[in-house]
Amino acid sequence: MKKYDWLILLFFIAAYLIPLGGRPMVTPDEFRYAQIPHEMLATGNYAAPRQLEMRYFEKPAPGYWWTAASFRVFGENAFALRLPCALGALLAAAMISFQVRQSLRDEKIAAAAAILFLCCGLVYGIGTFAVLDSQTTGFITGVSVTAFLAAVEPHFNRRKTALLIACGIFAALAFMTKGFIAFAVPGLSMLGFLIWERRWKEFYQLPWIPLVTAVVVIAPWALAAHRADGDFWRYFTIVEHWERFTMDNPGQHPEPWWFLILPLVGGAFPAALLAPTAFAIGYRRWKELLRLPLYRFSLCAVVLPFLFFSASSGKLATYVLPCFPPLAVLGAGGIAAYFRSGGSGRTFRWTMDIWSWLMLIGGVGAILTGILAPVPELVPLRPMLFVAGGIGIVYGAALWYCRRYSWRPRFYGFFAGLGILLLAGGWLIPDELLGAKAPERALRELAAELNYDPSQVMLVTHPSLMQALAWTYGRSDVRLLGSTGELEYGIERAEKNGEYSTRLTRQEFNALLNDPQREIGIVYIARDRKNEGFDFLGPAAEGAQEGYINEVRAVYLPAPVAAATEEGKESK
Repeated sequence: MKKYDWLILLFFIAAYLIPLGGRPMVTPDEFRYAQIPHEMLATGNYAAPRQLEMRYFEKPAPGYWWTAASFRVFGENAFALRLPCALGALLAAAMISFQVRQSLRDEKIAAAAAILFLCCGLVYGIGTFAVLDSQTTGFITGVSVTAFLAAVEPHFNRRKTALLIACGIFAALAFMTKGFIAFAVPGLSMLGFLIWERRWKEFYQLPWIPLVTAVVVIAPWALAAHRADGDFWRYFTIVEHWERFTMDNPGQHPEPWWFLILPLVGGAFPAALLAPTAFAIGYRRWKELLRLPLYRFSLCAVVLPFLFFSASSGKLATYVLPCFPPLAVLGAGGIAAYFRSGGSGRTFRWTMDIWSWLMLIGGVGAILTGILAPVPELVPLRPMLFVAGGIGIVYGAALWYCRRYSWRPRFYGFFAGLGILLLAGGWLIPDELLGAKAPERALRELAAELNYDPSQVMLVTHPSLMQALAWTYGRSDVRLLGSTGELEYGIERAEKNGEYSTRLTRQEFNALLNDPQREIGIVYIARDRKNEGFDFLGPAAEGAQEGYINEVRAVYLPAPVAAATEEGKESK
């Protein structure tokens, strides 16, 4: 490893790796992506995903294997849950660094591209949060990088063959993590690049080895998934891909065509603070850069996938994540050209001046807010405000002090300060700040407060807390009151086949509550909102024990038979 690689790795360890387990898990996403691998480990069913014992075919099963493996090694905790996501971000950074080195033979631009990518806000947010998008982006970046390097290889030799085989392996891994975008995103990037470069021969030379390799890698799991459930591929292909792309179904997140502009632009900050520096080289210099194949490909890899996702009916902010690696390559090229042009460095100096003052003002504001605490809700946040404010003040002052020197101390200081902020920030977010979005501690405290044993009662909840309840209490048999949420397909399949269903109708629930022979206690837990089922409890809830912690409400109804038995014992 080169010296710049060690600096990138140090930043990754400080900003991404160390804080992974320092903040509470967030519902529903993190608990969902924890519960599914947990059920895989518990049941040994690794072919077709299940959640709360219901079929859940939104994503391929291998996407959860990485988390299951992490659980095996590190235990079932927040660090192990988020580790595959962080490693996905590291993989993408390593791949674009490799791409730049192979294309330009320039270690500094390679390192700049990797660090810019890791400092993008959306990349960091998803790379330290338990969803599958970061791993998918890492694999898709592997597809794009190896395909590009194979395309620019002048002769069909062993190196080109090895790159194409690697491309196929990455494509298979991306497909088995998120689906068909594994082929769509890098395919569009390569299509635009080959047309721009007029590499017509590559159209029929490049695809075959990657496709054959991908099929060979995917086939064992694909066949296993079909054997596990014959409807998996219909649902996964038609509902999760075709309908999501073409239909305005509320469950598929319909958004206007311009929706992804803000995630792409806003998600690039704080790395995008260096964008004025990259643009300061001017149109003519950028025109010269775009004569190089690497930057042509990177431009295609940003624009064409972005347009593809914008054309989709269903959109989420995370869809643009594969656009950030090539965007970082373009930014690194522009920044390198700026500093190597021999100019005055005025644009960079002004940008760092503004950023240092923002850090100073923000740090002072955070400390004053912690001291004054104008509303009671801010009192639990005081440690976070004091530490973050102190770091902000030191960070801003150091950047301002370095303005008397050359650009290098401020350039390195910009990233070092970000790393320290992120290192501390991962440990400073309290449960109170997130409320019912981080319910794990509240759920444990409610069990102690109301004196119920989570393993000995019937757990009933609303879909908003179903994964959190299952994960926290180690119970996959949580019942849903009335609503089905994202388990609609799995519940309908189970009821149609006469299998166990996690849905509990209002009539069934009321019958249980009012059954004098009921031998088990019932706990209904949800966020404290009127539309989340508490009105269903009705008269049977009179005299029940209630608890409320951090926006999570629980109602415990002990078993009548058990209560009567206890009364008899006391009278004797």
